[in-house]
Amino acid sequence: MSRNSFRRKTPQYIRPRCADTGDAADGAIIDQALALYGSEAATAIAYCALDAWFEDEEVEFHRFAGLFRRLRN
Repeated sequence: MSRNSFRRKTPQYIRPRCADTGDAADGAIIDQALALYGSEAATAIAYCALDAWFEDEEVEFHRFAGLFRRLRN
């Protein structure tokens, strides 16, 4: 189990959402990351994406990768 405060378990049968569509929860994750990490928020989100990748959680990986792209743009 991950120790990241941003992560939540979701069923793996759900298709990943497009990064551009985002929902209120995604916005809340970005807001929390910015509040906690400031200018390093993108790095924290990238770490969450890598953690999901290494745990074979494809849905969570795509979600955090999309959030990372939103923070970097």
